Amino acid sequence: MMSPGNQSELGEKLVVRRGRVDSVDLFEVKENELELLEQGSPASLQLNFAIFLLSIAFSAILTLSTTTVNVAILETVYIVISVVGILLGLYLLFSWWKTQTSIKKIVTTIRNRIPPDLLRAEGDAAKQSPASASDQAPAG
Repeated sequence: MMSPGNQSELGEKLVVRRGRVDSVDLFEVKENELELLEQGSPASLQLNFAIFLLSIAFSAILTLSTTTVNVAILETVYIVISVVGILLGLYLLFSWWKTQTSIKKIVTTIRNRIPPDLLRAEGDAAKQSPASASDQAPAG
């Protein structure tokens, strides 16, 4: 009689195919690391706003330098947009630079939990004895 693990809900036989590998490395991941990998770096929002504000500021500067503005209030608005955009944009850019946590750093931290020399030694041992792994009878 077939076990329930080998049948699907409709009673059809389930075929399991398996490709053998020499070794498997398991890395433990903390909850906060998983959340950072899922959401990306929280500092990326700062970078987006910095780029936005600097673009607006440079557009206002370009407008002031290439056109003649006859209304004083309009000229003041362009100057305020330029100054505020540059100051806030540079602040956010600097803040992003200081707080950025790249995904590569997180992955490197996770990978460093298994020393590279241990990984290399296990890989070499598995390569030297492939016959012993193929002599085993498949399970089931």
